[in-house]
Amino acid sequence: MVIRGTEQVSLGVYKITPDAGPAFFLRTEYLSQITEDRLVPVDGGLGKEDSLFVSPEDLKPGMNGVFSEEDSEDIIQAGRAYSAEKAAMEYLSRAEQCRFSLEQKLLKKNFSKESIDSALNFIEEKGYLDDLRFAKAWLSTRYIDHAEGRRKLLAELLSRGIDRTMAKEALDEHFEEHPEAEQCIRAVKKYLRTHSSPDTQKLQASLFRSGFSHSQIKNAMQNFSLGLE
Repeated sequence: MVIRGTEQVSLGVYKITPDAGPAFFLRTEYLSQITEDRLVPVDGGLGKEDSLFVSPEDLKPGMNGVFSEEDSEDIIQAGRAYSAEKAAMEYLSRAEQCRFSLEQKLLKKNFSKESIDSALNFIEEKGYLDDLRFAKAWLSTRYIDHAEGRRKLLAELLSRGIDRTMAKEALDEHFEEHPEAEQCIRAVKKYLRTHSSPDTQKLQASLFRSGFSHSQIKNAMQNFSLGLE
């Protein structure tokens, strides 16, 4: 690959115009083999409208703007990673995301696993992607319409690819604000609002599916003079 021109469009981001094919963008953080200064076109004005191109036989890998096949692949991969980053940031601009769901969305857009990993590692490092923040936000939203126990909520977070330790941290904070025993009582109230003649066995089963323990269910039902069967 020979680079005819480069243009810095933002900190660490360059528009690359190669000798063949369309221009593309890359972030220098994604380069693993070459340095940023080597992206500068070759001496002699290659790519400038007011100068002659260097003769092809004079172009040697190692010159600024001239790359071996291996180095060219490094540049192309950096461009792919930047494209994945842009797509990821578009999703994040709409709503908080967790890494797993974002990875799945990018895979569906046909980005490679390598490009996705590079991009997500970068935006995690910058704080734009944070699974703990996502877990806390998800629990807050879930609380609005659902009364559920730790077991159910932990399973939901794990199914979304949240690390177990991180999920437990988010749940600890959530239940400090919304004690689990109170959530079980809230779940009983919701059930009774839609069942004028409650079936206690069905109520118990519903509460258990919602993630509450046997003792929590027993105590909550006793608040409404409902016994376990």
